[in-house]
Amino acid sequence: MKVESLTDMAKRYLEKWIVTESLKPGQQIKEDEIASKLEISRPPVREAFKALESEGLVIRKPRRGVFVVKMSKADVIEVYMLKASLYAMATELALEHITGEQLEELGDLVQKMEDCIHVEGSDILNYQEFHRKFHLRIMDIAGNRRLEIIASNLHKQIQRFSYQTLHDKNHLTKSLKYHKKIVEKILERDTKNACKIMKEHVLDAMNFLIKMPGLFDSTLTKA
Repeated sequence: MKVESLTDMAKRYLEKWIVTESLKPGQQIKEDEIASKLEISRPPVREAFKALESEGLVIRKPRRGVFVVKMSKADVIEVYMLKASLYAMATELALEHITGEQLEELGDLVQKMEDCIHVEGSDILNYQEFHRKFHLRIMDIAGNRRLEIIASNLHKQIQRFSYQTLHDKNHLTKSLKYHKKIVEKILERDTKNACKIMKEHVLDAMNFLIKMPGLFDSTLTKA
């Protein structure tokens, strides 16, 4: 079992704070403050910043410091369009050699997503985590490491927006239904419709997001 390093721990907390907007888009993140809050030294925080910068979650501005990345509506649409195509591609590749055991794993993850919905008030953070694992498992089965890395980075860039949209109960329920349909089509070995539904799922999330009132005001323009 891999022991979490201090850098990984700092990165995990920073990702959570960015997703839940405890750290706002455009907000400066101070190394010493994070180190003090996590009760660790500054070097692991510095390394966590580097990792988050490579994933597009923070930006380092010369002589100014590290800031949470801000995204415009155009940025978000661009990411979702790429994500939809990559997720569909991963589904197609996975269906070439998916096993019954792997299919069972995907079904179990969807069940865990459903369990999160039925918790009082809905457990959005854990729903997102099982959702992430579902798509990562498909990419792992697909066997294309570069696709997995690129898609994972894209997902992280828009995760905070996904977190906001999933607070809408209807959208949350619709997201679950899409995943159930995806598993159903994979079980049927229906590659064409599995890929089609996968792409629809991502684009539906994008369309819901860009219609949310007040989300893309001047405070969310690109840094």
